[in-house]
Amino acid sequence: MNEPRYLIIHGHFYQPPRESPWTGIINNETSAAPFPNWNERILSECYNANARAQIMEGTVVFVRSNYDALSFNFGPTLCSWLQNHGKTAYRALRRADELSRERGNGHGNAIAQGYSHSILPLLDPRGRELQIAWGIQDFVARFGRLPEGIWLPECAVDADTLAAVALAGIGFVMLGDDQGRFGREGRDSGPFLWQRDDLKLAILRFDRSISGSIAFSDMLRDGAGFAAMLTDSALALAPGQALLVATDGETFGHKRSAAAELARAIKLLEQRGDVVLTNCGEFVATHPAAGAFEIDSPSAWSCAHGVERWRSNCGCRMEPNTNQEWRRPLRATMDFVRSHCDTVYDRFAAPLVADPWMVLKEAARLFVDPSAAVQEEFFSRHQAKDEVAREQLLRLFEMERAAQAALTSCAWFFDDFGGLEGRVALRWAARAVELAAELMPSIEPEVLQQLRAVRSNRREIGDAATLYLRIKMREARGSV
Repeated sequence: MNEPRYLIIHGHFYQPPRESPWTGIINNETSAAPFPNWNERILSECYNANARAQIMEGTVVFVRSNYDALSFNFGPTLCSWLQNHGKTAYRALRRADELSRERGNGHGNAIAQGYSHSILPLLDPRGRELQIAWGIQDFVARFGRLPEGIWLPECAVDADTLAAVALAGIGFVMLGDDQGRFGREGRDSGPFLWQRDDLKLAILRFDRSISGSIAFSDMLRDGAGFAAMLTDSALALAPGQALLVATDGETFGHKRSAAAELARAIKLLEQRGDVVLTNCGEFVATHPAAGAFEIDSPSAWSCAHGVERWRSNCGCRMEPNTNQEWRRPLRATMDFVRSHCDTVYDRFAAPLVADPWMVLKEAARLFVDPSAAVQEEFFSRHQAKDEVAREQLLRLFEMERAAQAALTSCAWFFDDFGGLEGRVALRWAARAVELAAELMPSIEPEVLQQLRAVRSNRREIGDAATLYLRIKMREARGSV
């Protein structure tokens, strides 16, 4: 009997750290009305909707968690918010990973993500290593196991990024079928093998055409039709091969009835024997890499110019009558803040612990659970000298976390930095600058000078220095 074909549906779920780094509260976002902010709106439309998706069959309502059947990653900054404000969805995704491990020989549906959703190829080696390490630490704290794979934010990749992932002990990543040279033609997922010296990494290829149709067409209007399309595409592959599709997980909520229609599609797919729903970890474990993967230049799934969307006026935009000359100086300023914070950390953490770099890489454990018991175990293991040293390290961790948050990819993705996403970066940069100034002379004058060169397309915004100061004043007033 022939081996069946396999199908993997991956959802990338992410929101930037919208909360104030001073208060932990998200300011009112009027564009999310009738909800107070976009996190609350998307929680209702997507995260909770998929945790309890409803299917009508005659007069009977079936309720299921779509996460039980999806491959998924939930970004750490989103998980941090769900942990406190979206407990139904948070429990559902953790339970889904447990159930999938039970039926998948220990291979769960969840994979990790780079911590702050920054563009890994644009980071220096230290920042890239930290983002991967924090992503792993966050995942272990939430799911109780090491991740088998990791989602690269915006699927942004180059050879150095793949090397950093492999060096961290991760087994696989997912990339679009146009992001490098795959060892054979076709639409199957592989896996394919990437190598550099002694480093090895499995690359799963997702079908860009089908994934794009899921995201940008009305395919999710009809669950039965969606299931039929995926089935036909999978059956076109050779026995034993897998079709992998990947899209922003929020797609399964923004579109009307998308969560319910996805549940309907999953139910129909699960009734088949010739196409089997699985997850990436289980498929990679049972199907060794056949063919190589090579990459010569950086690429991403949402920029036709490599990774330029996040540092230059490359032409990627929504509105034709805008320019993005602001991208380069904004990135330079955020990099300046991050570099300064690294210097502060290295200087002031060195006397406090034996291995400051290892302590920083593991600090994400405290971001997930800052309870006294967890702190005691953490600092005892790393031999922090005394209570004063522990308090100082916590401030240094907060500073570094803020500096990394200021590089979230969303700040550069859209047409202008004056929107909600750009304000996220400026807000966290201001907090990082403030914390660093507790130990060294403030760099805020230099930051403001650089931000004056960041000019908005919107007259009412002006330059980024003005917006930065406006944000700080609003936070100082405690406006929410």
